[in-house]
Amino acid sequence: MDTRWVSYFLAGGLSLLVAALLVKLLRPFFQPVAWAVILSFYLFPVNLWLRRKLGDRRALAAVVLIAGVVLFLLLPSGFILTEVTRQALDLVSGLKGLLDRGPQALIPSPEKYPRLYGLLQGLVSRLTPFETQLKQVLAALASETGQFLITQGKSLFRNTVALIFNLVFMLITLFYLFRDGDRFVEEVKELLPGTLEETERMVGKVREVLRAVLFGGLLTGLAQGLAALIIYLLLGLPSAIFLGLLTAAASFVPMVGTALVWIPATLYLLAKASFIKALILLIYSLVVVSQIDSLLRPFIVGSQTEIHTLFLFFSILGGLKAFGVLGVFLGPIVLSLAISLLEIYRLKVVHGAGTA
Repeated sequence: MDTRWVSYFLAGGLSLLVAALLVKLLRPFFQPVAWAVILSFYLFPVNLWLRRKLGDRRALAAVVLIAGVVLFLLLPSGFILTEVTRQALDLVSGLKGLLDRGPQALIPSPEKYPRLYGLLQGLVSRLTPFETQLKQVLAALASETGQFLITQGKSLFRNTVALIFNLVFMLITLFYLFRDGDRFVEEVKELLPGTLEETERMVGKVREVLRAVLFGGLLTGLAQGLAALIIYLLLGLPSAIFLGLLTAAASFVPMVGTALVWIPATLYLLAKASFIKALILLIYSLVVVSQIDSLLRPFIVGSQTEIHTLFLFFSILGGLKAFGVLGVFLGPIVLSLAISLLEIYRLKVVHGAGTA
């Protein structure tokens, strides 16, 4: 066998081995690094402005911007957490009041809901002879619930520790991207195969998609907040405007989203024995508020990127399944890169073959 082919195979095998080891090495840091790259892109204009104001001192500008990012992340999160805690305490107080008043507290006013009143009154009277058994069942249920909460508490602690570590890694990566990110981009462009024009086209596509995703996220959050505000006002919830703003802000919270607000609001109505209102809020939130994100976001992003809404819809859903909330960004980015590569193939191979 030709020694050249042997050297090619060895070099190729060694390259694959090194690439596999590199992926394994960096895989635990994929999420924080990806978030850092996305944030650095959005904040790059602010970074340039700070550099000019600070006499092109890149490190100082990066530190100032990192401090701003930390405040931006912590203040709204703490604000939302405080409000949710307050609502939870109100819920506990309301439930305690219900338990103190006994089963009759669960029966609504006969003037407002006469049929429901008669139905529940009959049900309570039939269950009265079985009060001892019911208490035993409730005690067992409370015990199981306690064990469940202990298990979930341990899981929450582990997830919180992992979140803190990921946040630290993200901030460290963000510092170096703020300081040297533009240099990194130029070096990556030189390493990519293809002409400078093709590379710029792919980079431009990524920029376009990231801007569209941010724009879509902002409009979707506003739409969800407005939709929630309408039902909060109609149901007479206290501080409805404030809850609407919280709902809009919560739309950016990973995994839970707007449910961070409307679930406690539903429980609050249950604690106040407003069962019909609680049911209306639950159904409306599930059918309208929560679905706005799935329906509106792909349409907005598609209008900004000239990518078909159907493809964007599946890229966002697939991204969410593969990467979690990060997939909202990565799904459309991967799709846009695939389209760019197909366009390059069409121009170089198909058109090139036609002109040959």
